[in-house]
Amino acid sequence: MTGNSTGGPLPGRLQTERSEFEGWPVHTVRPATGDARGHVLYLHGGGYVSPLQPAHWDLIARLAARTGRAFVVPDFPLAPGHTHHDVFPTLRRLYDQLSDGTDPDTFAVMGDSTGATMGLALVQSLPPGQPRPRDLVLMSPWLDATLTNPEIRALEPHDPISSTENLSRFARWWAGRADVATPLLSPINGPLENLGRVAIFAGTNDILTPDARRLAQLAAEATGTEMTLHEYPDMIHAFMLLRPGAETDAVLAEITRRLDADPGAVER
Repeated sequence: MTGNSTGGPLPGRLQTERSEFEGWPVHTVRPATGDARGHVLYLHGGGYVSPLQPAHWDLIARLAARTGRAFVVPDFPLAPGHTHHDVFPTLRRLYDQLSDGTDPDTFAVMGDSTGATMGLALVQSLPPGQPRPRDLVLMSPWLDATLTNPEIRALEPHDPISSTENLSRFARWWAGRADVATPLLSPINGPLENLGRVAIFAGTNDILTPDARRLAQLAAEATGTEMTLHEYPDMIHAFMLLRPGAETDAVLAEITRRLDADPGAVER
């Protein structure tokens, strides 16, 4: 194991690089030897208010080791000091830089929780003709910041992680003066065509899962989009970061398969 600028250990066959993009720290976790098999723009969750955590780095390292891809992880500004107005323009320019000259078949956007929200909203906001990533991987995404789905209230007593009260406050901070229903905060209201291959991973005890089901239904007839929802019974929000076990292993195996690595090359 070797030290790295993320503050934790990485498997010996990985290395990390730290750079800056328009004042943002950006970490890249990549194979230590040879060329990366492609790139993944990874956006971290945390309700727009929490920074990258050790669990994020553990997940990123495991996926980088399995897939042989380079994971690019921006450390973007957070609420309440910043809003989506501050973050998305820079994020778009970072995406433009990463995707310029890159084969879309070897490029993916991935995120957990609010990072998944940002990833979907980012791709939805791309102008016509701009290359899209082949894969969008959304883990426990927050798809509708209005939290008006009637199924949410019934599920809330079973969710030990999220509450509508806290999420509503975070959404208002992140929105600034904008309506929380804007597609950049509620991508369920954004365009669903030409998103490529979209994989959603969600637990049934997560109050955000009803909107994941709704999004999958809305996208079923969208041209240029192949959306698959994977649900895991009794699992909580962001369980793939928080709970080791068979369900998390299944998520990692499916992501590995989607990113065209050898599923047998597993880094435990």
